[in-house]
Amino acid sequence: MFALAKPIGCLALVLLVVTLGSAFEEHPHFCIETEPLLLSEIDRHVVMPSERDLQCHIKATTLTLKEKASLVDTLCADHGSTTVHRDNHHFLRLHNGELSGRGAQKELCANSADSVLAWVPYHTVLKNYAAELNPKERLTYIAKATNVEREKTELCHFRHTDLVNAVTDSLFTCVVMIFGDNFYGLEDNINVLVELEPLMYQLRNITYLPWRNVTNSYKMHLGDSVLRNPSGERKPIYGSLNYAFVEKIELNTTTVYRDEQHLARLPLLFEHRGSVLQLDEHGVGGLDVAEKAYFGRTMDARSEVKVQVIGQWVDQQREFGADIYEYYGHGLRRYKQPLAGARLTFVRIDNTEPVFQAPESNNLAKASLFREHKAGKLKENQTAGNFTEWENSELDEDEDEPGFYGWFVVCALLLALAVVVGLYLVIRTQSRRNKQRQMYDLANTNVPAPA
Repeated sequence: MFALAKPIGCLALVLLVVTLGSAFEEHPHFCIETEPLLLSEIDRHVVMPSERDLQCHIKATTLTLKEKASLVDTLCADHGSTTVHRDNHHFLRLHNGELSGRGAQKELCANSADSVLAWVPYHTVLKNYAAELNPKERLTYIAKATNVEREKTELCHFRHTDLVNAVTDSLFTCVVMIFGDNFYGLEDNINVLVELEPLMYQLRNITYLPWRNVTNSYKMHLGDSVLRNPSGERKPIYGSLNYAFVEKIELNTTTVYRDEQHLARLPLLFEHRGSVLQLDEHGVGGLDVAEKAYFGRTMDARSEVKVQVIGQWVDQQREFGADIYEYYGHGLRRYKQPLAGARLTFVRIDNTEPVFQAPESNNLAKASLFREHKAGKLKENQTAGNFTEWENSELDEDEDEPGFYGWFVVCALLLALAVVVGLYLVIRTQSRRNKQRQMYDLANTNVPAPA
């Protein structure tokens, strides 16, 4: 790949710094599972942990649709017990694996548990989040308990003090939700209910609309190349140049975060060219692009010419529609709502063109009007060396025999000279005759008259 001009390198570096500096890093030890374990798969025997299990110190397992329906029915429906409605149980909120707050039971009932809910093992919550809670609070948290021996799983709730005080003995109890007639201990499989918060939005399934506006900008030097014609005949020669640049994307965020859409101002992921790009809070991002420019020209035999390839920066304003997805990390996303009438601008290189530089002094291309007969000699003696057109032209001038034009000029000059000499001789002869006649007439005038 050819080297790029410094301005392009600077622009690429700036965009990459902006993009990488604001890049969001997912929690390396937080994982999201979307396939909950069945009751029959929960066993007490020792399982060798996999490499992924060793990296996932915090593992959240999302609820299935059936579990959500059972959760809402247990927490929000009237089962003839006043205990459920009197108590206001809570759940924890996690953002990228970090504790971000808590929610109340009434919130789940108000939106029918529409958020992304998951289960986190009790010992994981105890180890990672208990120290961040206030020990003086008197709350209860929603959980589920699974007892393999009884082949039963039930919703239960446990005390806030048990969590912050790290109770690990038999005093710990997770009381069942309905009637409170049973409880579970730490020897059972206890999982705490958490709500996962979205990290950002993804704009997917993008459809560009006909509205478009193009603004031409300045031209940029993309790279250098050389076209060579090593053959002994004049013909078209083609070449190409690989160049790279950063395609800048500027999204008009006001066309995405509208009041009627009730969207939180989260970072945006934009699907473009088969990749998902992260845009900053201003809707700006970039993508490394490698492309190829083609060029060519008709060249004389055994000649070469240097080429500079330039490209013109253009701003392309587009209007598009898309589907908004909530992204929760580690590949988990959920459809949120459609988007229409959003606008963005692509700043990219377009209209590449070659600029052919003047050939070197030893590669001057001379008019080949009187050199056609020389091509045969060049083809026959190709091993003699790399002849340039300038050298070939000099050889033509030295070796060509004089033609008809030269003989015609010589003959014309000789004929003119003969005419001039002839005229000179005729005039000279006539002049001598006139002189002799004058002398004869003068002699006759001196004779005396007869007596």
